[in-house]
Amino acid sequence: MTDIRPFLATIRRSIAAHRTGAAGGHRRKLSDSVHAADLYGTANAVILLYTLNELPMTGTDEHRDFVTALQQFQDPHTGLFNGIGHHPLHGTAFAISALELLDSKPLYPLTDLQKLKDPAALYDFLDNLSWVNQPWAESHKGAGLYAAMVLAGEVDASWEEAYFNWLYAETDPITGLWQKGAMHMAGSAPLFHHLASSFHYLFNLNYRNRKMRFPDAWIDTCLQLHAAGEIPLKADALSFVELDVLYTLIAAGEQTDYRSEELRAMIDGICHHLLKNIESLSTESEGEVFDDLHELCGTTCALALVQSAMPEQVDSDRVLLKVLDRRPFI
Repeated sequence: MTDIRPFLATIRRSIAAHRTGAAGGHRRKLSDSVHAADLYGTANAVILLYTLNELPMTGTDEHRDFVTALQQFQDPHTGLFNGIGHHPLHGTAFAISALELLDSKPLYPLTDLQKLKDPAALYDFLDNLSWVNQPWAESHKGAGLYAAMVLAGEVDASWEEAYFNWLYAETDPITGLWQKGAMHMAGSAPLFHHLASSFHYLFNLNYRNRKMRFPDAWIDTCLQLHAAGEIPLKADALSFVELDVLYTLIAAGEQTDYRSEELRAMIDGICHHLLKNIESLSTESEGEVFDDLHELCGTTCALALVQSAMPEQVDSDRVLLKVLDRRPFI
């Protein structure tokens, strides 16, 4: 059994260490300016506190400060949220999904995305993402569009139906992933990149309780990657990889009994890998903090999945909340 309480204490110290002079504002890395809040630092602080079930209560100054800090990143002319290091669609979805945890919304309409309310324009947008060469990075756009538009209240059920119809039609029957055929083309990105890409569309599907079209094929893909050593798990480091893989494995396993023993073994193996990382990264030192709130967010959200999947292996004073059970995007 792994005692995660020292790790949780370091998360709390890290959030405090990343505060900036702006009320509610946080920086992503300790090397960033202490005077300027960052979209990702602030949004990740919200996600981390939600996962710990320690978000400030509605009506408090701390809650209002978080909402105001996130809303100020929105461009009133385009409606988009621009964060350093990612495409504006990712920043927009990331900020809006953090606002959702605070029961809040953007201040302005998502003006630059209005044209994609038309199903034909939506399909053209999705069709023309770089599915072959850059599926992982491009999924921030294709999945981020859905999360941003839905959580901001910009679209109706018919638009969502059109989006899910595209996902259904474009599911690859051999791998279970998106976009159909892209991962089989010459010069395609590594298969794991297609899996990590598809994770982003999967949490949109799960948000509306939509079933995976080919869960058995998805499991085959995951087990194939695992057997070949092509899942880039990091030792003694923070990462989003465990979150991407565990989420997809658990989701597929909930829909089929296919290769269930092998799937369970893979889930357990990755869970133990992450718990080993947690032990190595934990410290009792009051001065130790993590440098990057974004990477810390990935590991912490994955830890919530581990606790849910194998609670008997986790010693904690609390049940961590799984952010993707509440709303899409991470």
